[in-house]
Amino acid sequence: TKLHRVQGFSKILDEDFFVHLSVGDVHNPDTYCLSGDWDLQQLIISSGKNFDELFSKCKSASHFLMEFCNLMEIVLQSKKKIRTFDPAPEVFSRIMAELEQCGWENLEHLSTSGDEIHLKHTDEKKRKHLLKIRFSEAFPVEEPTIESDLPVPLEFYWNSDQTLKAVYEKFKEEVEKLQDFWAVMDDLDANSWVLDPTSPRHCDCYRRVALGNNVSVAVVVQPRAPRMFPRLEFCGPHKPVSSHEESVEENKSRWNCNDSITANLASLLGMELPSRLGAEPPEDVDCACGICYSYLLEGHIPDRLCQNSRCTKPFHQSCLAEWMRSLPSVRQNFNMFFGECPYCSEPMSCKM
Repeated sequence: TKLHRVQGFSKILDEDFFVHLSVGDVHNPDTYCLSGDWDLQQLIISSGKNFDELFSKCKSASHFLMEFCNLMEIVLQSKKKIRTFDPAPEVFSRIMAELEQCGWENLEHLSTSGDEIHLKHTDEKKRKHLLKIRFSEAFPVEEPTIESDLPVPLEFYWNSDQTLKAVYEKFKEEVEKLQDFWAVMDDLDANSWVLDPTSPRHCDCYRRVALGNNVSVAVVVQPRAPRMFPRLEFCGPHKPVSSHEESVEENKSRWNCNDSITANLASLLGMELPSRLGAEPPEDVDCACGICYSYLLEGHIPDRLCQNSRCTKPFHQSCLAEWMRSLPSVRQNFNMFFGECPYCSEPMSCKM
C-alpha cells in the first residue's frame, strides 16, 4: 500500500497551523492519519469531531485537507467570539485603579472589553514572564482567574480586600525564586540537542534530548530543586536503551549538584551529549514518527520502534495501529496487531 503524504503550514483565520496528513487509501477512512502542531491538536480536541465521515466524502487527500481547514475555521471563529463583559462602573473603575498601582509600564495587554489583562515582568536574565488575569462581573467578590508561565502553581489567598498588586508582587517573588531552575533549563537548551519541546516555554519542566542511534532521554527537572537528580525516561531500541539505563545505575552516585546538568548527564551516561552547536548534526538525531513525521502527537512521543538494527524507525502507537489496520495482510489477535515495519518489513506488533 502506497502512502500519500501532505504536510505544511495552513493559514486559518490569519493564524498559521502545521498540518500533516498521511493517506494509505483515499477510499478507506481507516487508512488516514491526521496530526499537527500543539495548537492544531487543541483545536481538533475542542471541535469534538470525528473526521472519518468527512474523509469518506472527499475525493483526494487535498480535498479532505481543504474541507478540514474549512471546518477548523468555523471552530476557531466560535472560540474567538468575545464573551460579554458588562460590569458595574465601580467594578471597572477598581480594575483600572488597581492596574495603575501595578504600573502601566508593566501592562502587556488589555482586552477591548476590559475583562482580561496581561502583566509582564522581566527577570535579571532578560526573560519576559507573563501573568494573565481574567475578571468576572462579580469582581472583586469573585476571585479573578489567574494564569502564569511559571512551572509551579501561583498560590495566593483572595478576598474582596485583596489587591492585584499583591498578586503581581507574589508573581515576581516566584519568578526570582525560580532563577536557578531556568538557568538549568537554559544549560540543557544550549549544550544538548533538544528534540522536544521545539519552542520551550518558561513553564516546561522537561527536555527530551537526543543521544544518537534513535535513542532519546526525557530529562524531567524539579522546579523547586533543579540541581537534584532529575527523572530520566529513555526512548529507543531495546539494546542501546538498556545500555544507557545500566550506565545511569552504575554512575548515579557521581551526580554533583554543584556541576551543570549537562556535565552531570555526560558523566552519568559516559558520553558527550550531542549539541546543536556542533558543526555536524549527531547521527540519527531525528526521532520523528516514520508515518506522520511529527514528534509529538496529542502529547505522545514515538515509542514503538522497529527492532531491526539497520532500521530502528520510531512510530507513534496510534500511527502504527492505523497503518496496520489498513493492511489486509496484518493479523489480529485479542487486542494486538501483528504486521511489518512500513520501511524494512521487519515483523512488528502493536496494540489495537
